[in-house]
Amino acid sequence: MKGILSGLVAVACFAGAMGAGADERYKFEAYPASAVATKAVSKIDWKSNKDLASYWKAKEAVEATVGKNPDFAGHFVVTSYGCGSGCTASAFVDANDGKVYKAPMNETSTQDGAHKVTSNIIFMSDYRYVNGGPQMMETPGVVAWNEKSSKFEILHKDKPVKVEME
Repeated sequence: MKGILSGLVAVACFAGAMGAGADERYKFEAYPASAVATKAVSKIDWKSNKDLASYWKAKEAVEATVGKNPDFAGHFVVTSYGCGSGCTASAFVDANDGKVYKAPMNETSTQDGAHKVTSNIIFMSDYRYVNGGPQMMETPGVVAWNEKSSKFEILHKDKPVKVEME
């Protein structure tokens, strides 16, 4: 009986962790990129995002995308950088023009397959300290690149869940 209960708890935890990723509305195939660029990032347009240009950790991560091929929404390279204790943020670099976009949520999902070059959606999470810390809450969500408006949109946010600290 104990083994069955443990198995059910494990399955429930896994299903809960999948969050929006298991939601039928948010499948990569439902949000196809119109085209996939074949060239790598060749330059960075720092005028497109002066805030990130002024933060050395972001600047270092963004500059490291030069030479990389797109891995999201047909023409973006996803990168992440540290922004303090327990903080990670993300940015997207457009391989076509070098423009830099700050992600609307903190970081890509820690699960494999959070994004694909052929799809305009990416699974991300926001993290917030509870009452100043040290406990944190994670809010998983889904973000989409809207090709018509050239903007990122948050499509969905799950309920916040407590992050287990070790």
